Amino acid sequence: MTTYKFLASDSASAMEEVVKKLGPDALIVSTSKRGNKVEIEATNDFSSQQKQKDIRDNFSDVLHSKIDFLREKQRNRIYSRTSNEFDVSNSGNSLINQNQSSEMVKLQEQIKHLQNMLSGMVITDEKGLNEKTGNSISLKLRQLEFTPEIVSSLKPAYDGLNIDRGLSAFVKAFANRLACDEIQDIFKSQVIFVIGPSGAGKTTLSAKLAARIMEENKQVRPTLVSTESQVVNRRDDLAYYSKLLNIPKLNYRLDKNCKNFTSICAGQKIVDLSLIAEESKYLVQNVREQLGATKVTTVLCLPSGSSRQLLSSQIDTFKDFQPIIAFTKVDECQLYARELCVLANKNVKLGFMTGSKTILSSLALTEPNVLATHLDTYITDELNDE
Repeated sequence: MTTYKFLASDSASAMEEVVKKLGPDALIVSTSKRGNKVEIEATNDFSSQQKQKDIRDNFSDVLHSKIDFLREKQRNRIYSRTSNEFDVSNSGNSLINQNQSSEMVKLQEQIKHLQNMLSGMVITDEKGLNEKTGNSISLKLRQLEFTPEIVSSLKPAYDGLNIDRGLSAFVKAFANRLACDEIQDIFKSQVIFVIGPSGAGKTTLSAKLAARIMEENKQVRPTLVSTESQVVNRRDDLAYYSKLLNIPKLNYRLDKNCKNFTSICAGQKIVDLSLIAEESKYLVQNVREQLGATKVTTVLCLPSGSSRQLLSSQIDTFKDFQPIIAFTKVDECQLYARELCVLANKNVKLGFMTGSKTILSSLALTEPNVLATHLDTYITDELNDE
């Protein structure tokens, strides 16, 4: 049998060369990697009907035949256990053993055949596809690091459109799913708790929320509140921001049932909450029970560029309070699609995006149109880098 070898940058290109040289009915003998390229060995010499039959037998047919065979053996095994006919002659047992031995040999041959078929396969991720093969909206979104679940769930929004219109339709659908429509109502809450991991920027975000509230309503002057443990052995940044904004700042010490919290001051409170997770949850839960859940907002502060594990862990810790997500430090680290997909999969809303350098006029409310603009910029930048 005469074989030919074809070397190309990817398997799709190599297959094109095979078809040009040997025609669409060529037999693929083997596929292997050579450095960064793919080598396919093929032939158009069909010396027997058996080879033609092997070509026609695709992987799915072979695999299903094996599954059917194993399923039938399981039925026979169950039937044998439940049958009352246990008096079988020695000659009968011998015949059964011979049949079982023959079946095992056939099964081993079939498994070996499957292994040979699999050995010729070359598996790659979405980024390894050539331009022609990867030129679909779903694959393009996967290359941009949107998760398979999100890409699949929003498929009705972009299905049937070309690349440009499809990506634009996906962005709008994703922004509508993720963004908080009623973000302005947060500023009307009696208490806003700012929670999150250490170093996420909770203190700065608290000051930015206070500044934004005063921008919206000149008559409102919220009070910044910190827990007592925050000012131990370190500088009190919240006090600095209160002087900058000319608003009061108080310390609160956690007590039983948090009964004295609502009486520490009149008016709206923004609480920079840096206690351990269990203490933070205890305070938020008690205040929600005293004032009512609709009058209390929990903002979960997370730094952009966080790992999916950190995002999932923080969201799961405070999920009972239905937190609004605020991504901080977006001027220091790109906010990637994979991070936003974690929020969408967890069914939480994104409310704010902010940098880390200025207090006034630096808090972006992520309404659907704002988030869609951010995603358009992200996609454009990523596509230009390809």
